[in-house]
Amino acid sequence: MVLRGTSRALTAEAFGKFLRWLSEDDEKAVLEYQSIRAKLVRYFIHKACSDPDDLFDKTIDVVVGKIDTLEEYSSPLAYCFGVAKNIWRQDLRERKPASLENKVAVPTHPDPQIHEQELKCLEHCMDKLSASDRDVLVQYHQEQGHDKIELRKQLADGLGGVNALRIRMCRIRRHLRLCVAACLDQSAN
Repeated sequence: MVLRGTSRALTAEAFGKFLRWLSEDDEKAVLEYQSIRAKLVRYFIHKACSDPDDLFDKTIDVVVGKIDTLEEYSSPLAYCFGVAKNIWRQDLRERKPASLENKVAVPTHPDPQIHEQELKCLEHCMDKLSASDRDVLVQYHQEQGHDKIELRKQLADGLGGVNALRIRMCRIRRHLRLCVAACLDQSAN
């Protein structure tokens, strides 16, 4: 399945067609859509994607484009997951070269003033975290090798499982990234 160039604005008519594909009953269709959305966004979060919502939108764009060519499909969720898997693979291919370029472009001796400001901002943002989030973050990044694995298993058990730990870490990191970026912007002005 070729997915390149599938990003287009989803019209109200196309979205309505998608909902009708999910169910003829409006209420059931909306509930099914919400369920599919939650599961696919969770899938993209689990795959450590930087923008799960955008990848979900791309998935729905592809599915909507294929609805007319599909015959009876037993499970819309299964079809959406199949498309989501391909979207994730495409995103992964597109991210790899960019991440390699970034690694090459990083200066070996960064400006000490910039580095110092980043550390100040990170410290400021860490202080703004709740005590429980700060503790989880610090524990998550402690230890090395086998000790790190054991510590993360214990953390996961305390938080309700591996997925709960991953989601929480993703949310904490996102909050920190946004906070540090805002802090750096303020200090630059």
